[in-house]
Amino acid sequence: MSANLIQTLIPQLPRYAEEEGDFYSVPREALISALCRQHQLERAIAENTVYVIETLLDSLAVLNTAYLPKGEWCFVSFPAQLLAMSILTAMSDNESRFFADNFWNTQGIADAKKNQQREVLSVIENRRYEHHSSHNAKPIRYIYVSWGLIKLDGNILFYQREDTQKRFDKKAGDYGLVGGRLNQHDVPADMAMPALLAELQSANSGLIKKALPETLKREISEEVGLVFELHYRFMPWRSLKPYRQVQGSAPNHALTEYYLDIFQIELTLEGYLFLQQQIKRDDRLAWFAIDDVANGETVDGKIAYVKALVDDDRLALKTGLLALPDSFATGYLFDPPKYGLTLLVDAEKPLLAGVLGKEKAIDVVLTSRQLSVLLGLAAHGRGFEFAAVEQNIVFHSYGWVDVKNNPTLQAELKQLVELLKGTDLIIENHRDELFRLSINPGVVYFDEALFTYSVHKADLIGTKTKIPVSIERKALATALGMTTVKAEAFKVTLEFAHKLQQLSEKQFSADNDEAVKIEDRYEKNLHKESRFSALGLRKLIRRDAGVIKFCCKLDVL
Repeated sequence: MSANLIQTLIPQLPRYAEEEGDFYSVPREALISALCRQHQLERAIAENTVYVIETLLDSLAVLNTAYLPKGEWCFVSFPAQLLAMSILTAMSDNESRFFADNFWNTQGIADAKKNQQREVLSVIENRRYEHHSSHNAKPIRYIYVSWGLIKLDGNILFYQREDTQKRFDKKAGDYGLVGGRLNQHDVPADMAMPALLAELQSANSGLIKKALPETLKREISEEVGLVFELHYRFMPWRSLKPYRQVQGSAPNHALTEYYLDIFQIELTLEGYLFLQQQIKRDDRLAWFAIDDVANGETVDGKIAYVKALVDDDRLALKTGLLALPDSFATGYLFDPPKYGLTLLVDAEKPLLAGVLGKEKAIDVVLTSRQLSVLLGLAAHGRGFEFAAVEQNIVFHSYGWVDVKNNPTLQAELKQLVELLKGTDLIIENHRDELFRLSINPGVVYFDEALFTYSVHKADLIGTKTKIPVSIERKALATALGMTTVKAEAFKVTLEFAHKLQQLSEKQFSADNDEAVKIEDRYEKNLHKESRFSALGLRKLIRRDAGVIKFCCKLDVL
């Protein structure tokens, strides 16, 4: 549009008084006629010029909409007139700019400059979005997003968003699901640049959506370090309905339409173990409980960004997340009911295993060294802490031990795997590097000789209703390292403490009423304590060969 045409129109514009509020309107026809007369324009060109400017001024809300249907221009106020004059004067003056020539440059600029760009776009786009007459403003930016769901033990993994410290809307959430937005490099390289950019900046592009799995692989590698196929596989979970929001990290802030595909992640063993180590190293990774995700709750000062998920369907979100299987199955190869395995520390004595109360010796002969290796696996699987660990081995969760850098132990474990084949003592071997005793740790128990029950004599002769007692597990030397001493304190009634002392000093037949009562009281109370179970002692009181016996050393202090 020629600057001369706009210069011709400016004197013809209506006016509004600055102080008294007087104003007048100008017929649209008069503006068209002025252009035709002064510039010898065809009427169609003059009409088009006037209508374009009218559309511009109307979008700025400076024209009184009651006059436009009558074919007249009228400003709504003096400030509105000033804004119109400012815009049109700048358009008609080749030297006028609202911004410096390099204001919108984005390459290599400081954050302060980016935020200036963002502020301008934010004001314009928010006003356009909020004041759209039909509340359906058209987006001018399209973003395709790929998210991955990593779920373990009822928690979902989130990653701290890179623009957390720079965003103005910090309450929106500073942690997002792992994954992120598609970029042009995720799309097959054989596509010409003009066509590629056109697809990237268009709505609901099927071509771009097909590239979202590549986005997921790239983002998970960048954020979590996981490698596709080696560490994980994935499958589609759901595609969210598109949603619109004035959003975007500075300076790319505009009314945006988002297309989000979410994938459920299935971790391999390597992936699971790698992830555990990565979470310890990177505090940008954080777990959120499903309820916190669904309700948008703050956890330790962290907020999960879930707007897109919640807006899609809050109830379906929670239901879907609860139904989603864990990303890694930790199941053990041997997990029988009502079973027990007792590991003794003396290689001369047999290992006992089987249905509780009917255990039998396992038909296998181990050397002292082999037993020491087995005890180390069992202790780690049981969650025992180690005061010292052998060189070049790494402990992982769920009983896994990495021995790839310890050739001696690696060879011993491979031999032990073969030796124990066909027995209840199943040892998993993963690529000759990762090993674990693949028995549910809750049924693995340790030699009673490791445990001491202690009570103070002063408490036994005192008058308190309840007194403290403790059960201690000695340090255990294994081929993997030395475990720590572990003691747990409990409170029992004074009467029961005396009964236990009585039982420790004398064995009673299994049909002795008093002994049966002591056993029953123990089974209903102390035996059910999770802290007692975690020690690894099968029972404090048990039946053996027709007698009820106290099963560990008693120490009266």
